[in-house]
Amino acid sequence: MYPHKSLLNNKWKIKNCDERKSLMISQRHNLSLILGKLLTLRNIKDEQVQNFLNPIFKNNIPNPFELKDMDKSINRTIKNIINKKKIGIIADYDVDGSTSAALLHNFFSFFKCSISLKIPDRLNEGYGPNKRIMDEFAEEKINLVFSLDCGTTSFEILDHPNYKEIDVIIIDHHISENKLPNIYSIINPNRFDENSKLKDLAAVGVTFLFIMGLRKILRENNYFDAKKSEPNLLGNLDLVALGTVCDVVNLSDYNRNFIIKGLEIIKKRTHKGISQIIDNSNINHSPTATDLSFIVGPQLNAASRVDDSSLSHKLLISNNLIEIETITKKIFLLNEKRKLIESNIYDQALEQAKKQISKKFLLVYGLGWHKGILGIIASRLVEKFNKPAIVISFDQNIGIGSARSIKQIDLGNIVLLAKQEGLLLSGGGHKMAAGLKIQKNLLDKFYQYLLQSFGQFSESLFQKINLYDVKLSVDEINLDLLENLENLEPFGNGNEEPKFIVQGLKINHCKVLKEKHVLIFFRSDFGIDIKGISFNSFGTNLGENLINNKSSKFDFGCSIKKDYFNGVLKPQLIIEDAMLVN
Repeated sequence: MYPHKSLLNNKWKIKNCDERKSLMISQRHNLSLILGKLLTLRNIKDEQVQNFLNPIFKNNIPNPFELKDMDKSINRTIKNIINKKKIGIIADYDVDGSTSAALLHNFFSFFKCSISLKIPDRLNEGYGPNKRIMDEFAEEKINLVFSLDCGTTSFEILDHPNYKEIDVIIIDHHISENKLPNIYSIINPNRFDENSKLKDLAAVGVTFLFIMGLRKILRENNYFDAKKSEPNLLGNLDLVALGTVCDVVNLSDYNRNFIIKGLEIIKKRTHKGISQIIDNSNINHSPTATDLSFIVGPQLNAASRVDDSSLSHKLLISNNLIEIETITKKIFLLNEKRKLIESNIYDQALEQAKKQISKKFLLVYGLGWHKGILGIIASRLVEKFNKPAIVISFDQNIGIGSARSIKQIDLGNIVLLAKQEGLLLSGGGHKMAAGLKIQKNLLDKFYQYLLQSFGQFSESLFQKINLYDVKLSVDEINLDLLENLENLEPFGNGNEEPKFIVQGLKINHCKVLKEKHVLIFFRSDFGIDIKGISFNSFGTNLGENLINNKSSKFDFGCSIKKDYFNGVLKPQLIIEDAMLVN
């Protein structure tokens, strides 16, 4: 631990690294010592190194039949495929739901099945299956319905006798209660009675395993012949990668495998909708997992947050170039609108959060806050205060809420238990994220329940400490380092982008960009020139010190990224914090 606080009043800590192990890994696999350290810090064992750095796709695909109800669900689906019976699909409105729906829609379309795809309206209907959608399926005489990325806790609607003639198959990943809806089948690695080791799958990953298993059984039953070709599943991994990244699930071996292969497909630009979003966003390099998470995903989500919940689904299943161009332009504008709404609500939420600084969680609420923005606000509060955050929008007596957590705390389970205690009208989710619905007169009781639930956790979990992987000298920041970092991608939950402390740099000069960012040009004692940027730091203690202390030396907390300038590739520091050395 650094003895002093940084210019942003944070504590710094270098992660403990087993130097012996990192040296052994670097020597055995002919890697740089820095890469050896980064692998060791990610708990990659010696025998796992090659698979981590150079994974072979087929060796890292889970067995679909590890999951409960997989056989049963496949056999039921085959009946509809063979008999050309119409199939219904309900999907969540977020990116995981949208990609799951597109994946299943594409698969059934290959078999020329008639499909009825319905998306709940985020703002007016909320999460999961509802009466309107189920009534429409009943009117259409549909006897097989898939509920994707939702439905595991939708007891009231799915258990209703009006729909007993409909066989519902849930494909989901959200935490279940100690009971399940009384429906045909549920494929969910996080159902209470599931024993598989696939709990980190996003819904789109579970959906992919389902169609893998379905194709396998069709093949074994000699369904495919000279007149009936097999569908190519690998071409849909762009959707799997997008949904997996955007749902911020842990990057276990199989998830990382999906993302790496999916990014390869995205680079081939076979999916017209995804490619158009990338073009509209001026991503002029090969898209990364970070691009999916921070650029593509927010645009797809913006549609349901502030307008039409079905737009992203329409985009992901469309092959019409005019329709694709129209939708992508619209969702780009909707995302800009979302940013303005978000800024206003965040300012209000932040004022409330500052008054709860001594608590182990944050509970903020407002009247008429835009319901589509609540999850983003919760995420921003978690990032700023390093504690779980629950954000609720009340409309008279009923509140809709979104919650986000820190890694050490299973917030989904806390919310689910609150529902079981009768404190919520509905609620559930997974470890890092949850949603809820609450009566206003129960807010105080819910708050007391949260005080008790979070009281069990140590104060140390909530201390804001900037963790860094490795200390670097300026001469270690070079093209070889960029190559090492590229080998570690994709970055995400469970494989975070490495962060470094770069020691003893002196500022040559600075530029302020857009009255927000500070662009810094350094020169080391060895005459090495390097560039860095500190985003949104102008006007902060960090920005002021960077601009006004050119004679001083700094230690910088940063990540390191590629910078193309005039066609030349160089490393660039992305500065999150700094300390004055003298």
